Amino acid sequence: MAWLVVGFLLLLILAGVPIGFSLMMAAAAAMFIAGIDLIVVPIQLFSGINSVILLAIPLFIFMGELMGATSIAERIIGLAAALVGWVRGGLAHVNVLASMFMAEMSGSAVADAAVMSKIFVPSMEKRGYPRGFAAAVTATSATLGIIIPPSIPMVLYGVTTNTSIRELFIAGIVPGILLAGAFMVTSQIFAMRGKFPVERAFSLPQLGKSFSAALVPLMIPVVVVGGLIAGFVTPTEAAAVGVVAALLFGAVLQRDLNGARLYRLLVVTVRQTAVVMMIIAGSAVLSQFLANEQLPQKIAGGLGGLTDNYFLRLLLINAFLLVLGMFLHASAAIIVVVPMLLPLVQSMGVDPVHFGVIVCLNLGIGQQTPPVASVLLTVCSAVGMPIEKVMGYGKWFILSMFVVLIIVSFSPWTALWFR
Repeated sequence: MAWLVVGFLLLLILAGVPIGFSLMMAAAAAMFIAGIDLIVVPIQLFSGINSVILLAIPLFIFMGELMGATSIAERIIGLAAALVGWVRGGLAHVNVLASMFMAEMSGSAVADAAVMSKIFVPSMEKRGYPRGFAAAVTATSATLGIIIPPSIPMVLYGVTTNTSIRELFIAGIVPGILLAGAFMVTSQIFAMRGKFPVERAFSLPQLGKSFSAALVPLMIPVVVVGGLIAGFVTPTEAAAVGVVAALLFGAVLQRDLNGARLYRLLVVTVRQTAVVMMIIAGSAVLSQFLANEQLPQKIAGGLGGLTDNYFLRLLLINAFLLVLGMFLHASAAIIVVVPMLLPLVQSMGVDPVHFGVIVCLNLGIGQQTPPVASVLLTVCSAVGMPIEKVMGYGKWFILSMFVVLIIVSFSPWTALWFR
């Protein structure tokens, strides 16, 4: 029955039914066939999203929208240009570094991609960069949004597995830096071969000016993430502090926001939150049914029975997550599948915090690979480019993500360095 439900779910998703509704329909159909009273469905839908920690999701989404709608993004890009614009192919490095800074504020790869694609792709094309390369750098570097704290997928993972969100956020710092470094190395190889331009000579006064302009925006993630890491605030409180700080900066200090613009941002936030919450609610119902059918134990036993070798097991788990990320939204994948794999990885001695970073890296790669490819499609849609032209360059950046994934998977210290 459990496997039939999973098959029905995949059919619904492939048929184009929204993922949240697909999860609910599959779970309801399974319960009906199994003779379970369907009154359980609305109860489970409500209990699945009845969590204070989940309030962090709309708040982080709103904070990311505020960053893109104010001069914060522009100031961050100016600082990144002053830091790395002197390198050959500097605008590509600026793209990566700016995404790294923005990742500390939004928590969403799709949100970062939507903002950065409209800024960087036209600018890089004007400077002589291939349009496909510019889109590939923008799409892949946006993945930093779910690795570097704050991260919405990490919040979901923490809620689903009862793992410390604070520790998950800290664990994402080093892998995020490794990922940014891998993107820069890949960009530099293309820059040397294509003789991409140098943007500007290094200037210490210009760096100081850019840093001064970006100082207040940079303090927002320092306060948000720093307060959370120090234990002064919870994830939800940290997100609320970030929203208030971004509002004060955009509406009071810079006057970038008016009532109409703020209303539009709130509408976008509500829509994105509704999508995520529907997925969480549907996943809660389906997860409960699959748990009753003991599918997590069966999958763990099946994967564990293939080999006793630790390294091969971890490779199989990574392969499973990679394939899953190609077809499922990150939120659904975390809530439905992670509880199935967690007993196996814990029996192997893998720390849940370390596994959380591994999951996010795998799903980050899934956001770049068709057919779902949510981040890649966001960039392609924003700049009007077919996927195949972007993938010609993007495959090399995805390869660099694989390298970082292997390093993090088999080097636990990269995620657990703070312990």
